[in-house]
Formats: sequence, structure tokens, C-alpha cells
Amino acid sequence: MIRTKPTRAFINARECLLLKTPHGNGCYYGETDILPKTYNTAADAIRGTEDFIQAIRFDMETLTGEDVTEECAEAWLSDWQGTPADQVPAFVDSSDAFKKWSRAYDEENPGWQGPDPDHQRQEWLDDEYRYEHVAVSERARLERHFRLV
Repeated sequence: MIRTKPTRAFINARECLLLKTPHGNGCYYGETDILPKTYNTAADAIRGTEDFIQAIRFDMETLTGEDVTEECAEAWLSDWQGTPADQVPAFVDSSDAFKKWSRAYDEENPGWQGPDPDHQRQEWLDDEYRYEHVAVSERARLERHFRLV
């Protein structure tokens, strides 16, 4: 018999999700639906709210909280079809999950940002110093030849 660990709902009936939202005068906390609403996944809990900067799972019985911003960022990234250069919500932009996702994207899509500036600079330097060892009069003749061809 295979024993599996029971899966926990992201937000249980005795918990709520507090979302820290930035505002011009500071930050405000808003909470999810009233008890006993449950959410099975982080994606379900944050659906329709992307303007927060921190998410806290708050247990109403023990009055304790747990930062679940990373889990929310992973859930948001799981069905996102953008590139690392695209605009993402603040809670995703500052997360480790986004950094990992960006590294994985770079590995899967090398060169997606266009030519590497360091590589272009090295090519320019190679061209610039290609004829360094050749006499000046000979260098001018070679450069004229390459420009004509």
C-alpha cells in the first residue's frame, strides 16, 4: 500500500489571506473573503488581485501569520506566457521565484534579448586590432581592400 501525504488546502476554513497593498500614503492590508472560505491553490486565492506586494496566510484561531508571497509568485508564474523583460506585478518582481524563472527562461531561449553587448564589443575590438602588427601603409591598403569587397 502506498501512503501519500495528505495535501493541505492553501487557505483553510480558519484562515484568511492578508494582502499588503501599496498606496500613496503608505501600505494597507486587505483580506480575502470572509470565513469559512477555502482556497485549494495559491492561484485560486490571488485570482483577480495583482496589485499587492506581500501575501500573509493568517490563522484566525492561533493569531499567527506566515508569509506566502513566494508561493503566490510561483502560482502566478506557472501560467504566465511572457519574457523576463515584460512588466510583472510587484510581488512577482521582487520574488526568488521570478529570478529562478528568469534563469530558466534564459537557458531555454538563449539570445532572446538580442545580441550580447559584450560579444559585440569584443568583435569590434577584434576588428580594430586585427592589423595591429601590420605596417601603417600596408594597413591602409588592406582596409581599402576590405571596404571595396
